[in-house]
Amino acid sequence: MKYLREFILILFCVVSSGLTGFTQSNKYYVINNPVSGFDSIPQKEYKNPGISGIFISPFLGLEFPVSDFNTISKNGLTYGVKLEYANFKIYPVIIGVMYQNQLNKGKDDYLTANLLNMLDTKINTFGVSVDVILNKYLKSNFTIPFVTLELKYFSIQKTVSPEINNLNIQNSESFFGLTGGFGFTLHIFDIYGTYTYAKDYSSAAIKTRFHFPLLKF
Repeated sequence: MKYLREFILILFCVVSSGLTGFTQSNKYYVINNPVSGFDSIPQKEYKNPGISGIFISPFLGLEFPVSDFNTISKNGLTYGVKLEYANFKIYPVIIGVMYQNQLNKGKDDYLTANLLNMLDTKINTFGVSVDVILNKYLKSNFTIPFVTLELKYFSIQKTVSPEINNLNIQNSESFFGLTGGFGFTLHIFDIYGTYTYAKDYSSAAIKTRFHFPLLKF
């Protein structure tokens, strides 16, 4: 609950700032209406969402363990960064490389039942991603829906105190996994949900990220 309250507060601040920026960025123009005689009809001018360039996208989220992972670990904060490449030639596809860090502490009832003081699971992932912008297929004036797919390499490190051999806890593991998700872009930030298949460390998540241009062409 502690992490959930912190994330909701951060998410509220992000959404508020994003909505302010989105409102300020909308442009209007005037057209002449020969039927009614009025010449001041506001119309929204929407830009093509496909921008060619290289972008950096830091992200923040909350991971909810599922299946076996949920029996031993609490929800945990996650953060990371993605480097993205977008080009009109491959629109509506955006490709990227990413890094993510995740920390899940042990559940209190599991720690108590197994006489543990600590069971921290730290997950570092490195991967490649493909985002597909759905505005080409789903018309939306205010948001840009998208789907995302990530292929990631997982490096798991566990900190256990005290060490208890009969629990068969592996201190380190590494393997490949997949993440899929769906979300919406509003102005320069996204809010999206994901599901990660990662053997015994699968999780669902809600995340937000910003897009900052490094190079436009």
